[in-house]
Amino acid sequence: MTGPDDDRPSAFSWVLVAAGWTLVGVPMLWGIIITFRKAALLFR
Repeated sequence: MTGPDDDRPSAFSWVLVAAGWTLVGVPMLWGIIITFRKAALLFR
């Protein structure tokens, strides 16, 4: 019989999720910052 803890992801899965979010999130955040900086110039 299986318990409720058998469906939990492993620690390595959480590391992969964190690495994936970092690889996607950092460039996206950089792009958003640059976009807001350039847009701010339009409203000066």
